[in-house]
Amino acid sequence: MKNSLFALSLLLTVVSVKAQRAPQKTITFDNKVTDLVIVPVNGIAVISEGEKIHGYSPIDESLIWSVEAPKKSDVNKAAQVLTTGNLNASADFTVIEDTPFVQKFIDDQLYVFNSITGEAIFNSKDKERYFQAEYLFNENALLLRGIDDKNLIIAKYSLTKKEMDWKTTVSTTYGAFLQSMAKLSGNDTAGLRDVMDYSDDKIFVLVKSKFYVLNKANGNLLWKEEDATVADFKVTNDAKKLITVQTKGLLSQKSLINLHDANTGAKIWDDPLTTKYLVLFEDWQDKMLLAHYKGFNFYNYETGEKTWAKDPKGKGIKSVIPIGSDFLYVYDDEMMLLDKNGEKAWKKDVSISDDEEDPIYFLEQTNNNRILYVTATYANMVDYKTGQKIWKGNLKLNEKRPTFAKYDETRGDFVIFNDEELYRFNQTTDEKPKPYAKLKLKNEKLINSLEIFENNVSISGDSEVVGVDSSGNVIFHNKYVQPGEAGRRLMKTALIAGQVAGSVATTNVTVTTTYRDSEGNVTSNSNSYDVFGKKAAAIGEAGYYSGKFGQQFVKSRFRAMQETDNYSIIFAKGDNGEKLLIKVDKESGAEIDKIIMENNKPIYDVDYVSDDIYYSNNKEVQIFMAAE
Repeated sequence: MKNSLFALSLLLTVVSVKAQRAPQKTITFDNKVTDLVIVPVNGIAVISEGEKIHGYSPIDESLIWSVEAPKKSDVNKAAQVLTTGNLNASADFTVIEDTPFVQKFIDDQLYVFNSITGEAIFNSKDKERYFQAEYLFNENALLLRGIDDKNLIIAKYSLTKKEMDWKTTVSTTYGAFLQSMAKLSGNDTAGLRDVMDYSDDKIFVLVKSKFYVLNKANGNLLWKEEDATVADFKVTNDAKKLITVQTKGLLSQKSLINLHDANTGAKIWDDPLTTKYLVLFEDWQDKMLLAHYKGFNFYNYETGEKTWAKDPKGKGIKSVIPIGSDFLYVYDDEMMLLDKNGEKAWKKDVSISDDEEDPIYFLEQTNNNRILYVTATYANMVDYKTGQKIWKGNLKLNEKRPTFAKYDETRGDFVIFNDEELYRFNQTTDEKPKPYAKLKLKNEKLINSLEIFENNVSISGDSEVVGVDSSGNVIFHNKYVQPGEAGRRLMKTALIAGQVAGSVATTNVTVTTTYRDSEGNVTSNSNSYDVFGKKAAAIGEAGYYSGKFGQQFVKSRFRAMQETDNYSIIFAKGDNGEKLLIKVDKESGAEIDKIIMENNKPIYDVDYVSDDIYYSNNKEVQIFMAAE
């Protein structure tokens, strides 16, 4: 996943360039480098230049493979609309999550490469155009979605046999539907989802607003829903039933929730549940917990009857949080705790804000049996058993100013930022906190993150980064000027920041599946693996880890892949107009690395395990190895 470690801040500032350094390694190619990506599980950099694709090994510090890239021609924009409904589909390398595989679109056609060998493990040799691939870990196969002329097809490709297991046309009208949608929306597909999910025996596909269910073994289309606008679906743990959420009305302001037999699509309820939106779905084996805008109850799968005689009071339900066998639910401007029988656990509802429209910034149980809530107007802690507020009065917040809240579960500390003030308190405190730091920010409306470190708190945004110690002293305050037109152009071409956590398989050697039984008890099934997680074990069993990139090497990288927000990558301007890529430590405010950028559209990626930065400059890839 590109730039998955760092929070990317596209800022323009004037900084000293004395710390600039040369790359430790430079790879020179015959043609201009057009794309590169680092594969998280093995650290291999996949590089595209001219008509070739290469793999660079950080172990060997050299190219370990080079292959001819598929020939390119002018992109068929009409086909692209048919394929994705969007003229802006990315042609960059992307990593298939939790695998050593990368995919790339060339002439709207999908190619999948093994980053260890450079082998093209999949590309369509027929007239079909595929545009989505999911790896089936337990089968060493790819689940594919694509089109054949104007037909929508779903397919399963066996990587072991190197052939299609099956290929199914699920819709003959998909192309016409997308063309009409493109004309109406101007190719704006915002709010429409494309999802492929699967169970042991079924495949569930939501494409834009059309829904399909297939037999996983043979690809037979079991049923479909094309007439209604399906916005979402939820499947039970045994995959025998599912709900669809259909939208209706102007601006899709009404939702119809239907319960289906997952094998046949038959509707189990005579009438759908009509509401504004779905809040929560939980499978309890013989019934489901369903929370929506107008209500909150259990529904019997067979009859659709409610378990509780009446829904808990209040419309405008915002959130339902299962805690053990209890439920904390928020509606309007209040919250209440219910037991599994729907009975109130507290004597009265707890008011948490002045206005039912106020957003909730934090709502969570602490380690000492309390609940902290932070809304736009109030903050307080509540005794979990009694519902009594801990502080005599709410901590009053300015609803017109930005608010951030963070909980350090290890220490039990909370930090709240509001109206240029910081509050820090422990989960055991019985006294309403007072601000321990007052700041003078350049533009608090542009603040977008709050991080807790051992010795200080860091606040950062688009125009500044601030560090405050435990005594409330500002230990650094880096101010930046936002980019002008050149910076905005750069922003559009830069790689989007994200978190590492979702890009790799679990590091745990024990994999646990948690669900609820019919009584609401949390049940867990645990299975141990010799390697480092279920998905990684499946990849190893399929034979993709070998030699220098064997299981122990990959295991060490998996263990290092932990979510972190310690660093930012900042685009800046030097004293003499140099374009710089600066690595900033958010804990100390120190600029710990500076790299000169010689183009306005930098192509780069970061190996966050080693902290090495790969940057392409024309025909070169420069590798800046992290300082020891």
